[in-house]
Amino acid sequence: MKNFVPKLMSKEAEVKKAAEQRQKSFNGLTAREWASLSKNVWNDVSSTRGRKHLEHGATFPEKLANRLIRMYTKEGDLILDPFLGTGTTLEACRNTNRNGVGIELNERFIPHALEVTKQTTLQMTIFLKVIQDDCRNLLNHVKEESVQLMITSPPYANLIQKSVEDRENTHKTSLIRFENNSTVSQYSDKKEDFGNLEYPIFLKETKELMKKLFIVTKKGGYNIWVIKDHRDTKNKIPYIPFHSDLAKIGEEVGFRYHDLIIWDQTGQRKLVLLGYPSVFYTNQNCSFLVVLRKPNGN
Repeated sequence: MKNFVPKLMSKEAEVKKAAEQRQKSFNGLTAREWASLSKNVWNDVSSTRGRKHLEHGATFPEKLANRLIRMYTKEGDLILDPFLGTGTTLEACRNTNRNGVGIELNERFIPHALEVTKQTTLQMTIFLKVIQDDCRNLLNHVKEESVQLMITSPPYANLIQKSVEDRENTHKTSLIRFENNSTVSQYSDKKEDFGNLEYPIFLKETKELMKKLFIVTKKGGYNIWVIKDHRDTKNKIPYIPFHSDLAKIGEEVGFRYHDLIIWDQTGQRKLVLLGYPSVFYTNQNCSFLVVLRKPNGN
């Protein structure tokens, strides 16, 4: 029997095949690109933080948003961020030729986000919009079933204040504060700020927001929440499964818990001693990307 020798495809045939696959896939990816983006643990999306990111304290990297947009949308789709912050999601929209709308409550972040919208060129056919408002008013600004992808990192209830207090006391001189270059600050003192809510109330308010997100998301569209789990050992709560709680309320409003991606940040954060010498805790050096999807029959 002769050895099987695979037939090599000509360059022209490869280009044609790739073009056919881009037309076929909902996000414009080839089969090879699709497979390369299918890892569920990411350790290559972190980046150096600029001044505006340090001012906000909880921004995710543009590289992370770029990847999500490539995975779950095609050019010209609409991306939404209801907790826009300094505008990272809109930066990613600009760089991937997608339309973007962001809502931000706190006025101190608005100038940074607006600066992103000024960086488009005359050749671009996309629009980028910054809305200063409470995201609870989402339906006043975004049409029903118009959003293909929602990406956001929400304020973590009053867990932010607990972290600030913790760093001022327990970790006043530890690696968390210095060598990890980690900054935590309260976003505002506004009563409507999600970052000022007790955790049970935060989940309740987030569920109400998710109901509105469900309305504006297209059938088959995606909502992705970039979040970290927490501890509250001061109140004898060793672990707060934020990502699980959020996925649960997403399912309760109609989304399907579609996927979970782990953003491994160990390379950017040194390990610190926790609970020594009586109780062993692991370092929470990862974030979770909770992927929810609005059903469309598939």
